[in-house]
Amino acid sequence: MIPPWLLTLPVALPLACALLALTLPAPWTGRWVRMGSLLCALTIFPCIRALLQHGPIRQNPGGWGAPLGIQLYLDGPSALFLIFAALLGVGVGWYAVAYFTPGKAGTRARQFLFWPLWFVTWAAVNSLFLTLDLFNIYVSMELVSIAGVGLILIAGSSGATRAALQYQMQTLVAGLIYLLGVGLVYNATGNLDLHLLRDYLEPGPLKNAGLALMTAGLLIKAALFPMHFWLPKAHADAPAPVSAILSGLVVTTAFVMLSKIWFSGLGVLAPVSLHLALGALGSAGILWGGILALQQRRLKRILAYSTVSQVGYLFLVFALTFQDTPDPARLWSGAVYLAISHGLAKGAAFMAAGVLQKHEGTDQLSLLRGAALRNPGAVAVLAVASINLMGLPPSLGFVGKWWMIKSAIYTGQGGLAVILLLGGLLSGAYLFRVFEALLRPKETESSVTEERPAPPSRLGMLLPAMLLALATLLPVLFLSVPNRILSIGSPVPQASTP
Repeated sequence: MIPPWLLTLPVALPLACALLALTLPAPWTGRWVRMGSLLCALTIFPCIRALLQHGPIRQNPGGWGAPLGIQLYLDGPSALFLIFAALLGVGVGWYAVAYFTPGKAGTRARQFLFWPLWFVTWAAVNSLFLTLDLFNIYVSMELVSIAGVGLILIAGSSGATRAALQYQMQTLVAGLIYLLGVGLVYNATGNLDLHLLRDYLEPGPLKNAGLALMTAGLLIKAALFPMHFWLPKAHADAPAPVSAILSGLVVTTAFVMLSKIWFSGLGVLAPVSLHLALGALGSAGILWGGILALQQRRLKRILAYSTVSQVGYLFLVFALTFQDTPDPARLWSGAVYLAISHGLAKGAAFMAAGVLQKHEGTDQLSLLRGAALRNPGAVAVLAVASINLMGLPPSLGFVGKWWMIKSAIYTGQGGLAVILLLGGLLSGAYLFRVFEALLRPKETESSVTEERPAPPSRLGMLLPAMLLALATLLPVLFLSVPNRILSIGSPVPQASTP
């Protein structure tokens, strides 16, 4: 017997932690944040256990069935993304406790707001992974966006304020575009449940326009080229834990929502030209993001433009589905693994960049020379994360890219396979610049540096960062487990009808 409230736990408990974080006195915050993060992560295990025992789970938290009520639905892809959010949630929570050290009164006040904003973001992201309702997707995405603005403002600098305003404007426009698309779909079908909409898939101007508008809104939120203008500044100027959330989780969530909408049924309304357009934008994003990352002089901006490039990989899955592929399930699995591995690796990379910035006083590459001698742990985390970002074995990023390359070749789209390979070379090039600076000692210091024990705050930041980086490598040894979970109720991309 599955409790009727089971799927509400991953949403309700982070919200409760957000309220608790507002009421706790500052000396108790760190201890309870660690405990709250673990409890929020543990809520997903009863859900996954029920999924493995009973298959896909559908529940009506309010007691109203669709189309009147909002249903929560757990299948294999949702479960993997819940695990992904839990790993990143615990990692960011524990990292941030050590990152936000006591400072001036105004700084403490801003930093104190990180915890409720972060738990609200976590709850909204879990809601997105579980919902089937198009309007509930809008509400949850807006919660993520509003909390994101507040998180960026925590830095308190003029650059962060400009970045937050720019992020707010783009997310407001994107949300309105998406909501207009939802209105058109509802006007044409009288329904917003993704599974029930499968009965209303005859092409029509309102439904086609609605799908196009929802797609456009989510493309802006996902920072797909050329709609990435807001991302580099927001990610580079925010505090390191916030950058890890925005780049590792928020951008990935927008892609997951678009995939859910398309592959749950509405994607059959999309013409081949739209599939190819998404593939073209993804390809341009891979190259443009990589080229701009090569030109940056700050570590966090390199990682920010790397996100622009890595997001492009994800959207190639839409171009690869406009023709029949011999193994569509493998293609879908590759896209899911690529999204999850990028989120974990980029979160770990921004955490490592935060350690370097905090202990070196800057993230300028020219001033980070020799940092590997002074902060070997942070450089080690960055190196492990870079294995995944470059798509090298034995990372999940390699598995995802390899399966997508095979699908591109089998479907006669060799150009996309070349783009995937070029993207990997560009990743290696801009990351080589980073390590060339970190490993080369300063001219004014000897190559031998006295070994000093790391302060506790540094260890407190490095441990969760390293665990996130290793999480992109270890699942490859047990790939049958995530493959089994992913196959439970997994939507399989279907070829579009010309």
